[in-house]
Order: sequence, then structure tokens, then C-alpha cells
Amino acid sequence: MADPATAAALRAPAVAPGETIALAGRNDEAWFTAYRELIEADAVVLLLDHDAPGSEHARRLEEAGGGRLAIVGDGGQVELRGEPMTGAYPPGTVLLPSSGSTGAPKLVARSVASLRAEGRRHARWSGLSPEDHVVLPLPMWHAYALGWVHAVLLTGCALTPVPPTGLTRCAELIARDATVLPLVPVVARLLAARRRAAVPENRLRLAMVGAGPVDDELDHAFRAAFGIGLARNYGSTETGALFSAEAGAPSRWVGHPLDGVELRVLDEDGTEVPAGTAGELHVRLDGGPWRAMGDLVVTGESGVLPLGRRTRAVRRGDRWIAPEEIEAVLRAHPDVADVRVYAGSARPEGTTLHADVVHVRGPDAGHAGIREHAKAALAPHKVPDRWHLVGDVPRSPVGKPLPPRPLGLSGPDVLTAAATAYKRGELLFALLDLGIVDRLAEGAATPAEVAGALGIDHDVCAELMRTAEEAGILGPAPDPAAVEALPVLRLEQELSRAWVTREELSALGRGGLGGRRFDRAGPGDELREIYLEAMHDAGARRRAGLGLKLAGHRTGGSLLEITCGPGRYVDSAGAGTVATVGALAPAGSPIPDGGFDLVVLANAIHLPGASDLRRLAALLAPGGTVLIDDVFLGVPGGLPAETRLDWLTHGGLAWPTESSLALGLTTAGLTVERTVHTGRPQCTLMVARAPGRPS
Repeated sequence: MADPATAAALRAPAVAPGETIALAGRNDEAWFTAYRELIEADAVVLLLDHDAPGSEHARRLEEAGGGRLAIVGDGGQVELRGEPMTGAYPPGTVLLPSSGSTGAPKLVARSVASLRAEGRRHARWSGLSPEDHVVLPLPMWHAYALGWVHAVLLTGCALTPVPPTGLTRCAELIARDATVLPLVPVVARLLAARRRAAVPENRLRLAMVGAGPVDDELDHAFRAAFGIGLARNYGSTETGALFSAEAGAPSRWVGHPLDGVELRVLDEDGTEVPAGTAGELHVRLDGGPWRAMGDLVVTGESGVLPLGRRTRAVRRGDRWIAPEEIEAVLRAHPDVADVRVYAGSARPEGTTLHADVVHVRGPDAGHAGIREHAKAALAPHKVPDRWHLVGDVPRSPVGKPLPPRPLGLSGPDVLTAAATAYKRGELLFALLDLGIVDRLAEGAATPAEVAGALGIDHDVCAELMRTAEEAGILGPAPDPAAVEALPVLRLEQELSRAWVTREELSALGRGGLGGRRFDRAGPGDELREIYLEAMHDAGARRRAGLGLKLAGHRTGGSLLEITCGPGRYVDSAGAGTVATVGALAPAGSPIPDGGFDLVVLANAIHLPGASDLRRLAALLAPGGTVLIDDVFLGVPGGLPAETRLDWLTHGGLAWPTESSLALGLTTAGLTVERTVHTGRPQCTLMVARAPGRPS
């Protein structure tokens, strides 16, 4: 049902025809209401990712020629910010940010008329009616999802948006009354893995995957879980949906043209090629101009088989190689959680083929078995030449692997700021060395009071404090919570002296991770003590109590804690076994054999010795639970990108993001049931379950 406050805030005359409005809101009914009101007001609607930072919102709005920003709050209220702007685009235009085939962002302009036509194509092909209930676990501001939004608007059926990470909510809706389920491959794979038990009763009549290929393995897994296979859809941000295929179509085929769509396949000279021959796809809609899609395809009885983007496809001699085909083959290996295949440098014998593999056993597992799997399943010219075990594969919001792209230097202001940033750190560390930080943690004080209490030079103390104030380190309204950061500040001070240094990073670049000095020399007792104080403080102990509740740990249940700390979960539970990993851990016991009701990885999942998810699954009793308590990159309010330098120099590189870990746990046969964020910076508590849960 439409939210009255949302509707009133955005309909005319509050929004003038042709006015540019950037829309940012969560994947929910309030966003749907706001979008509908804006297109009915003939606005120019710029769709934004709600979770992107404000700087990105401002940059996108500037690219669109300016305008106002509409923020849809959790309660459905809309806040309009900025000055009105009209004339940049015709009324009734929707602007969709797209990464394109290279990962380089751009804005794609679609008319509302074209989006409505796409909605009609979806509705006709799927037989959508007012009795249907569409569940949409996709970002609604993405082109594929937006076509379904317009199909809903056309037919008047029910729509329930679900965040892409809301798999539990999505499964509940499927078990209740969902009839149509648009998906992308990664969400379909995770949903299928969650339902390993008997096929649930449901009303699903159509589950369709777009924005990526469907192979036989994924189709069979989804059919086993929900009783229906996966239909397929192909299109682009610029054109919308173009082809669809019924469930059960051959692997990776996307079917035949939808109503009003024509196709032809041309070679490099612009000559149409026969069926079965690879060429570039061209389409036209409703008798309009022909458009080159930039995709290599072949055609046959099953319609169209995409071989991949021309920019991703690899040419070896007179053969085109589709990275998507190789990725599908590699993903079928039981130890591959994720994979990306791409072209490297050209050599006299042909272009080098690279494979980035996320190994379920961790980055130290080795790739010999996966390479042999590729040799057995692929023609020799399709087997990658270079193999890289990585922590994760960067993906777009709808799960497409982002290809590596050339990077260049940022502007002089950014470079200068980065080059001088060390001075702020050195200033803060000097304040720590002199005792000024500890004195100010007790309460605000003047330079004279600080100097007198510490017995240091007044003039230098005053200059340091004045500079720190200008740098934003000190202020007239001290934050009482600053004391919580003191252990972390001391840790960073120690790391800057020894491990995260320019010399260490340069040595790693020249010699690789195999000769890492930290692994040879060890951290030393002083760093170990500072690390344990920073990472295992009172907040971590409180988090242990919450984690035990989330995991449903029962008194008397067997508990194993794998940690690089003191074993705070075992302390909270009052019983259990502690196994320590990592050079920074205190002396402890090795990981024992399995059979545990609960296994906790506390600040350890990134480290060698704890990142092997197959081994982790083997530690669990049937129906047992694993709880991950750690920090990850890419979590709003979480860790800065500089944390990668810590992992590179003295930590571990496994599972750097929540999404990579969720895929890895699923591949290892576990079902991720819950993810909770807590603390500052945000720590993640992720709960997963082994098959065979006791009744």
C-alpha cells in the first residue's frame, strides 16, 4: 500500500515535470511508492544505491546536471535536499548508473515509455496477472529489477521487495504465497543451498534469472530445492529485457526474442553469420534502429547462447573463448566458492588466460586439483594459463564479476593529501609517546596543565596541541568515548614502527608473500600484548555473550573456540575447548578433531589454519552450528580499506568480505542463517548450520 507521506512529498506540484530528482532508498515498498510518484510526475529520476556514500550520490547528481536528492527514510518519509533543476533531460526520463562491461561507471538514460514497454514484454511472456505475487530480492534501482517493477505497475499484482541479502525473508515468502521470483545467479545459488531438506510446499510458478548465466548445476539445484527450474532472461541496461527461455533450457542458453525484438549476428566485417557461428549480437526494438550489443553469441534451435562480452571474450588464433563458460566449469569443482576468468597480456603463442579462484579451503590450499579439473572438462585452449588463489571476486550489486580494469593515478590534491597523511599519524603517536593522550583521556586540559602534569616543555606541548586541534585530533568538546580507542591507537603505533611500513610493503612487492618477514621473525611479546588488549577488550567480551545467544548454545553442549585471543567465548560459556591460531595468539592448543555442537571462530577466519571451510564443516556434529565473530571490508560503518595492508603484512587474506564468506560456507555445505552487526567499528556475527539439525 502506498505511504501517504511518501506520495504527498513527491507528486506534483512538489516536483515539477522535467525536474531531476535523485532517488535513494532501501529495497522496500516506500522506495516503490516514491519511484511511482516520481514517474507519474514526469520527473527525471536518477536512481541511486542507498548504501553508497553521500559523496557518490553528489557525484552522480553532478553527472546528471544537478538537481535535488530524495532520501526515503525507514518510516517512508521523504526528505528533499538541494536546489531544483530542470532541462537536463526530457521529462519522463530514468537515469540508471551502470558499470558497463569494463567496470567504468556511466549513466544510462531510459525513457519511461521504454521501461513500460519492457514491463509489457515481461508480463506477456510470463503471463503476469493481478493474482500474482512478485517477490523481488534484487536492488530495484538495477535495470533488470526495474523491468519487473514496471511489469508490476502494468498488471497491478502484488510486489514485495526484499534486500538481496535477505535470504531468510525471501525463503519465508516463497513458502507462503510468492508466485513469481526474479533472481540473479548468486541469489539463486544461495537460496537453493539454504533449502537442502525436502522440497517445501510453495506456489512458485516462475523463477527467472537475469544478469548472468544459468548452468545445468544451478538449474538442477534450484529445482531440487523448490520444485521448479530456472527460466532465463537476457538484456542490457540500455535496452531492457530482450530474450527469455523456459526453465530446463540447455546450459547458459537464454532463449528466443521477446515480442517486438529482432536480432542478427554479424562478423567483424558486418556480414551476417549463419547459425552456430560466433559473432556480435545486434538487436532492434519495435522496428527502431539496429543496436550493437557488444556481446558475442551463437544462435541455434534453443535461441541465443551468449559467449560473453566482446570486452571479456578472449581471442586465441581464430577461436573466441568465453570466460563465462570456463567460470561455469570451474565453479562445478566442489572446492571453488567463486571464480573470475579474464585475459592477460598477449604473447606470441596467444593471449594469456588468468583465473582468480576463491578456494573453499583458503588461499593456502593450492590449485593443482582445480587445474586438473579444468584440463579434464575443457578443450586445451580454454584451460587458464595463470592461476591465482584470492580472497574474493569483486562483483556488481547484482552479482556480475567485475573484470580487472586499468587504474591510474588520482588528481594531485588526492596524491598530496595521501603523501602528507603520515604527519597526522606521527603527530598522534607523538602525543601518545609524551603521555598527552592519556592525560586528555582523563578530561580536557590546557597546554600549561598538560605540560605541568607530565613534566614536558610547555612551548612544544602548546604547539603540538594547537596543531592537533587544527588537524581535528583535539577539540573543544571532548568525546568521552575516545578512551575506547586507546588500545587500537597503541596497536597502530606499534605496527607503524615495525610491520606496516613502506619498506615492508616494497619487500613484499619484490619477493611475494612466501618470504613475508612477519612469518619468519614473529611479532614479539610487546606487539602480542598490545594486539590482545586492542582486539579482545570489554566490548569483545560483551559480543561473546550476544554471539552465544544468536548461535543458540545450550548448557552442556560441546563448544570449540578457534581464536587468536584468550578464548572469551569459552569463558562466557563457562566450559569448552580453546584452540589458537596465528602468530599473534597466546600459546595454546591445536585444533582437535570434530563432533562439536558449536564451533566459534573469534577473530580468526582470515588466518591460515582457520580459513579452511571444509575442515571447519568437518568439526561440527550433525546439525551443529558455526559462529564467525570477525571484521570484514565493505560493511557500512566497518573497516577502512587500509585494513588490507594489515592483512597483507601480518595477517591473513582469506574471506575479506561477508559475501565471499557466505559463498564459501555455502560451498562447504553449511547454511548461513543469520548475520548481525554490532560494535564500533562494526563487527560481524555470522551464524551457519550443518545439515542434519536435531529435532
